[in-house]
Amino acid sequence: MRRALVALVVLASAVLPATAAAEPFVSRTCNGLSNCSLWFTSPVSLKWIYAGVVTSGCQDERFSQDTAGTLRACFVSDAGETASKSVTIQLDQTPPSVTDVVADRPPDHEGWYRHPVTFAPKAVDATSGVLGCQSVTYGGPDAADARIVATCTDRAGLSASRAFPLRYDATAPNLGPSTVRTGDRVVRLQWRTNATATVTRTPGIGGTNSAVLYQGPGRAFTDRKVRNRRKYRYVLTLTDQAGNSASRELVAKPDRHLLSPGKRATLGGPPLLKWTPVRRARYYNVQLFRNGNKIMSEWPRLASLQLKRKWRFHGKRYRLKPAKYRWYVWPGKGRRAENRYGRRVGRRSFTIAPA
Repeated sequence: MRRALVALVVLASAVLPATAAAEPFVSRTCNGLSNCSLWFTSPVSLKWIYAGVVTSGCQDERFSQDTAGTLRACFVSDAGETASKSVTIQLDQTPPSVTDVVADRPPDHEGWYRHPVTFAPKAVDATSGVLGCQSVTYGGPDAADARIVATCTDRAGLSASRAFPLRYDATAPNLGPSTVRTGDRVVRLQWRTNATATVTRTPGIGGTNSAVLYQGPGRAFTDRKVRNRRKYRYVLTLTDQAGNSASRELVAKPDRHLLSPGKRATLGGPPLLKWTPVRRARYYNVQLFRNGNKIMSEWPRLASLQLKRKWRFHGKRYRLKPAKYRWYVWPGKGRRAENRYGRRVGRRSFTIAPA
């Protein structure tokens, strides 16, 4: 009898369905994503998914204001069981602000850099905070208004850039076609580059080994504290605003001499004779010879004389025909009637070629 009763109970259990209570359930999405722990950079739509009776929270919500962390929670219950879920919304729609850059060393010269320099940017971010900034190295091109661009990123992944000025010049001044010209107790130096020039001479002045004779922004210097037939060495140094410098040595031996036409020049017509001016000379005597005979003597006041095709000398007519000529120049002192002349400026020859 007992065995029959047990079998009946088992059969009844198999026929009748079991009634189990459903447990409460809570989940959520942010902009459709299951992961709400991210930093968002656009408005966030929070949606709750639950089963049971809401006891607190669980309202769907849209966040459009930046927030470093706003807490929301959902609580549900059913048949004495409870379930809950919380979420912290992090929203940053504002890029960081790049505030400054700090160089790894000071400028090389009066605010100018002459060698590559690396800058470390600085930034602030009010919401997610600064994740990092990229260092920037500048090494050219040369420019007085050069720019570097600094970029920083916040923890939300937003980036911002800002340009900062600097002055950079790594190139020494170009000395260009610097020239030195000599005359009667005078040396003239010329250069073309706009830079601060320093002229040093050896020997110096007053018995010194060397001396700085000039320093300034000009493009030429005239040295009148020299003696004829003595060799002088000049060092021309040009320095730009960035402190770059370049130097060149120029050698000069001042003296009075003929300038043009060049030595043993061959010409097709009457030349312009030129020579270095002589100090305190009131006029000059120019003599022209052909085949050893003097065929002209002139007294110009300036240090040049334009020859002509025809002229008269001592009552005789002459013309500049194809031949070899030699010319001489002396400086005249006082009045011409005194017939006083200084040391000869020079002698030189030229040839008139057949037409």
